[in-house]
Amino acid sequence: MIRTPFLAAFTFAVLIRAGGAVEFVDPANIDAAAKEAVRAQAGPGATTLSLQAGPLDPRMRLVACDHPLQGFVTGDGQLHYQTTVGVRCDGSTRWTIYTSVIVQSQAAVLVARRPLARDVELTAADFRSETRRVPGLISAYVTEPTALSGQRLRRPIAAGEPLACDALAAANLIHRGQQVVLLARTGGIEVRMNGIALADGGAGGRIRVQNLSSQRTVEGIIRSDTVVETSL
Repeated sequence: MIRTPFLAAFTFAVLIRAGGAVEFVDPANIDAAAKEAVRAQAGPGATTLSLQAGPLDPRMRLVACDHPLQGFVTGDGQLHYQTTVGVRCDGSTRWTIYTSVIVQSQAAVLVARRPLARDVELTAADFRSETRRVPGLISAYVTEPTALSGQRLRRPIAAGEPLACDALAAANLIHRGQQVVLLARTGGIEVRMNGIALADGGAGGRIRVQNLSSQRTVEGIIRSDTVVETSL
């Protein structure tokens, strides 16, 4: 498929209606179809969207369509800050053109009150709610303080930065220096020993633990906020 407005125009614009008169499509109709495709893809989140269609080549001359224009989101169908959208005519004249739509959302999001470092465990006191225009869909951002429970930062964020969902990770269950129970199982027998965690870690993560009885350092899997399972 042709993916530039200019080439699409020269491929399809040479069709002439009976009587020699040529009627060209209004670029505003292409923009409207592209935006409508984005709104349809956004579903319930469409009410927060602010959309801006990319400029079309002013030399473009596409024969007017005698059917409603059809817009569609390309690629994986996901909406991004800059989303490529196709618009096609399936009437007596057939053509397809590609354009881009800048996708932003305006709604209340959580914004950092101060710079926050990677791995900080989050509380509502770290953020304030503020109405912002943010890139992409509002679903990509944290909007409720309740969503912070049991979460830490996957990466640092700056003061005043909206909190994106992909910046969150599950909070560490165990912290460096914490006393834990080392659990080993073999042949239906459980052995429990006291140890000291040598690193932070979340559920299912692997950390090193010092066995307080033998002073040996072993590696185990975090099973709860107090238990690390290891092999004998």
